[in-house]
Amino acid sequence: MPNYNKARIQDFLDRSDAAPNPDAKGKIFEDLSIYLLEKFQGVRVADRNVLDNTGAQELDVVFWNNRVRSPFDFLDPILISECKNEANPLSSAKCREFIAKLRSRGANTGLLISSSGIAGQLNGYRYANSVIMDALTADKIKVIVIDRAEILAITNTDDLINLITDKYLNLTLRRTLN
Repeated sequence: MPNYNKARIQDFLDRSDAAPNPDAKGKIFEDLSIYLLEKFQGVRVADRNVLDNTGAQELDVVFWNNRVRSPFDFLDPILISECKNEANPLSSAKCREFIAKLRSRGANTGLLISSSGIAGQLNGYRYANSVIMDALTADKIKVIVIDRAEILAITNTDDLINLITDKYLNLTLRRTLN
């Protein structure tokens, strides 16, 4: 169980918060997601900022998840993540966009790493939360949402494994994001 460097995590967040524009904020936030996930055996970055053939959809970070070697054997082998460091919770529209990216690529699972979470996350079946629940019901797409407070609470890889596993279970069994 390797430990995370808490000062390094805080540095990623501070630099992302202070970045001069949304693209710079996003790149640093993507770097943070890579730092968190590449500590796991069997997980590596497959590509970054991937555009589809039309140029209409961009994937922030795509991880290869070798399900034989990784602790995330229940997640897709190609794990698509969206990284957003925004002051406000993500809207329903932004969640729909991410789900559309997953759907168009045949993905069943995605990581939405959002500094401020999503709109309605704590209010049950409302706002962006309902968009994620609808994707689960209609398309069997599971979106795991990880926010800043959860990132700051992670001290080692076991914490992140437990966080993702618990969120996956809660989404599937209880239809809740928490």
